[in-house]
Amino acid sequence: MTADSVEALENDSAVVSPNPKPSEVSAVSARPKLSDEQIAQAIVSRLNRADKLAMRDGDISFWPGLSDMMSSGYNSFPWSAGALPEHHLPGIHFTDGSRGIVLKGATTFPTTIARAATFDPELEERIGSVMGYEMRALGGTLFGGVALNLMRHPAWGRAQESYGEDSYLIGEMGTALIRGVQQHAMACAKNFALASMEHSKLSLNVTVGKRALHEIYLPHFRKAVDAGVAAVMTSYSSINGELCGHNKELLSGLLKEDWGFEGFVLSDFIFGIRDGKAAALAGLDLEMPFQLHFHQKLEDALNTGELDETSLEDACYRLILQQLRHLHKGDYQKKLVGCSEFRKVAQEAAEKSIVLLKNDAGLLPFKDIKSLGVIGRLASVANTGDKGTSDTQPTHVITPLAGLRTYYKHKLDIWQDRGQNINKAVQIAKRADAVVLVVGYDHLWEGEHVPSDLAAQFHQVLPQPRNREEAQVASQFLRAFGGGGSAGLPKASQRTEDGYGAGDRENLRLPPHDVELIEKVCAVNSNCVVVVMGGGTIIMNEWQDKPAAIVLLWYPGMEGGTALARVLSGEISPSGKLPFVIPRREADLPDFDRNARKVIYDMWHGYRKLDWDGVTPAYPFGYGLSYTQFTYADLLVTPPETLQNGNIRVQFIVTNTGDRTADEVAQVYIAPIGSSVERAPRELKGFKRLTIQAGESIITDLSIPLEELAIFDTQSNQMVVERIAYDVIVGGSSHDHNEIQAQLNLSGSAAKVSVVSV
Repeated sequence: MTADSVEALENDSAVVSPNPKPSEVSAVSARPKLSDEQIAQAIVSRLNRADKLAMRDGDISFWPGLSDMMSSGYNSFPWSAGALPEHHLPGIHFTDGSRGIVLKGATTFPTTIARAATFDPELEERIGSVMGYEMRALGGTLFGGVALNLMRHPAWGRAQESYGEDSYLIGEMGTALIRGVQQHAMACAKNFALASMEHSKLSLNVTVGKRALHEIYLPHFRKAVDAGVAAVMTSYSSINGELCGHNKELLSGLLKEDWGFEGFVLSDFIFGIRDGKAAALAGLDLEMPFQLHFHQKLEDALNTGELDETSLEDACYRLILQQLRHLHKGDYQKKLVGCSEFRKVAQEAAEKSIVLLKNDAGLLPFKDIKSLGVIGRLASVANTGDKGTSDTQPTHVITPLAGLRTYYKHKLDIWQDRGQNINKAVQIAKRADAVVLVVGYDHLWEGEHVPSDLAAQFHQVLPQPRNREEAQVASQFLRAFGGGGSAGLPKASQRTEDGYGAGDRENLRLPPHDVELIEKVCAVNSNCVVVVMGGGTIIMNEWQDKPAAIVLLWYPGMEGGTALARVLSGEISPSGKLPFVIPRREADLPDFDRNARKVIYDMWHGYRKLDWDGVTPAYPFGYGLSYTQFTYADLLVTPPETLQNGNIRVQFIVTNTGDRTADEVAQVYIAPIGSSVERAPRELKGFKRLTIQAGESIITDLSIPLEELAIFDTQSNQMVVERIAYDVIVGGSSHDHNEIQAQLNLSGSAAKVSVVSV
């Protein structure tokens, strides 16, 4: 808040500014005698009812706003709500972007799932800082790209926007992103909760038990709240029969009361709520991005007494308080958006995310070759991920082919083919000393999805057009989303049989053409590296024995080609680790029907399920090879001083036994012994990324909060830690042949000890 605004409050006067732009107004720290809380309360007390109601939804009416979205696209400008220029508060200017700010020119980073593979919270915080800075420079104040949903099944079309299948990893990486963004702006964690299906998200009901909910699907959201996240966005789906946006137990009871969340809750866009009064009673503070349900219902509900003024004021207080806390004054220069310094961070993320899955006979890094064949359609296209709400607009994208050509310029011959004609690709493979074969997915295979009958599904809640222009927009919307064609949508919209955007995957395997290409190319060149692009698990058992090396490149952002070249050449060693398990068969994972309207979420998915079922994966969670080798030794586990709280201390030595400097991600898993309930055989509870010189040994010291061992006790309705023994396992993956372990004994006279009430 500005000094003038503080003076206005102290002097019982108002300072009025003529409709400033978001970039022209700032909230800065107040004088010591007034806290942010006091200022927020004072501002709320000065607002009339109309002002308060205007803060509760988007600034633009439904049909004009929808017209903007359909004509200009979602990613053209921030979506605004609740500005208070007379109090020097810019309001909410929401912009999306899990892989970078979606506005033109901003830095494009690797997708969230790729960054999860870095296991590097310090890097993720720096990425968040870049995103926060660029958003402020481009006029935004609320960043909607902190995607915290757990990847229950990798067929989920938006798995690329998640940090993977493990709650602990999601929590560590997600809170790091929040810390980075909130150096400059407000961050929004989404989608609360259980959003992990795309095709049926608008009509899906998830049945989930309390243990699964509190142990698997909510802990990472709780960590975001503890980290001070400014906002939480609801999910489209229902939980146990109650729409998340109308779920009072979830929003008011759990989030605000039990967890002490001081930020504001906003709806997912357009149809995140279906009834304004029900959503307001549940504890939803802001409807985005248009005036729709709240605009139709809230004033009448206040007049009839169904809603009270206190709840209205609380929502406004929350919206104002977060602006005061996070929108500090700063010199946010648009010319720095997408600058070389920020692109270097994107390159670092791409390099650290690359996972080496196979390297027979030490083919990589390349050595003693004079020619290289680069084959595959995806080698020469800008493949940064989905084209939906997370789509970015970088100034350029360095493709795998471009990165290799730049790196090896004047060093070796590079012959390229898109691989559409397999016979032509085979001829190049025969001539080359080695081959880089790029296969996988793009936005046509996985991503966001909007059903073609969207208008038909929600016609009962659509407002009546007020004039001729709005009637034309309504007609256009009905033509586009009434189950028919795509009239009036942006050219980038990808029409599918049942909607727009690829949505959830139909299976977890490579396209048949890619498999045939691998088989034919590897048959004529034994020095073949298969580079896989995509946003989640890809089952490889039908072809993984063919190439000498397999590299997982993900959707690597705007600098991905440079990163790939540096890894394949050996300038740096690969160091990414899988944030999910890769099974041998799809049947080893939970059932997945992308058109299901009802689904049950239990305790078992990912590596936890494979371990519980005693199934050996193709590649375990946390797996990733290096160009060197590491050993683990001298594990020492120290229990907490008190069993009511405290930390478990885990100390060990990691040695680089190879001849080159490289990074290793040391991982700590906890395995309960003799639990009274069904529990995962082992779970990730700590990790640390280390840079280790050749021949060097590093003493590593990790502190694991006792509550990380907690389970939900359905009788006491509390998170508790069982007083039993636990194996503490340390290694380079969830199943490392060289892992070491020691026992932690928490046995005591009582069977359990409470940790956190819920």
